[in-house]
Amino acid sequence: MSDDRRQSALHHRTAIDAMEGAAHLAEIRFLGKLALRGDRAKIGEAVTQTVGVSLPEACKATRQDETAILWIGPDEFWIVTPDGAEAAFARGLETALAGVHHQIADVSSYYTAIELSGTRARDMLMKLSTLDLDKSAFTEGDVAGSMFASAQATLWQVDADDAERGPVFRLFVRRTMADYLWCLLAEAGYEYGMPRQQPLTGETWRLER
Repeated sequence: MSDDRRQSALHHRTAIDAMEGAAHLAEIRFLGKLALRGDRAKIGEAVTQTVGVSLPEACKATRQDETAILWIGPDEFWIVTPDGAEAAFARGLETALAGVHHQIADVSSYYTAIELSGTRARDMLMKLSTLDLDKSAFTEGDVAGSMFASAQATLWQVDADDAERGPVFRLFVRRTMADYLWCLLAEAGYEYGMPRQQPLTGETWRLER
């Protein structure tokens, strides 16, 4: 059951846009997130049967409707679900993996997701990270963890560059760094008409050009 008292990490922010579809920035609130660890050869079949999505290959994501699995490391995966679905998946996985060495942690409240889309979304991200984000190197379904200035985040390209909204990216970031990353992304889009955002803590900074 939903609780109207819940507040997302960026409840104080509203979605913002750059000019002419160059970029759209929004928080995707209250996604379920399960961190699953285990030997993929031993847990893969149970995960597919329980979640309905197979484990992805390295640095990739697999997806079925609103449920996805992201590769985080050789023995770590994130299961991303619609709001409220994570508890049932966790119970199902505990049952399906009984007797198999594994670990499941509900990290739904620990991380939030920031979605960035638009024709200039890729250019904005390239300002903030040392990842090779050229569209020939990072494309739909790719996943990578990196520092974005001082914020550590996991980046997932959800939709391809030729999608209706242009490429769509999601960044999973800790709650404590969410506002910082939000303001940083807005600053990266300033030259394309995205409004600057004032950090809650009042610090001032600029992107190195």
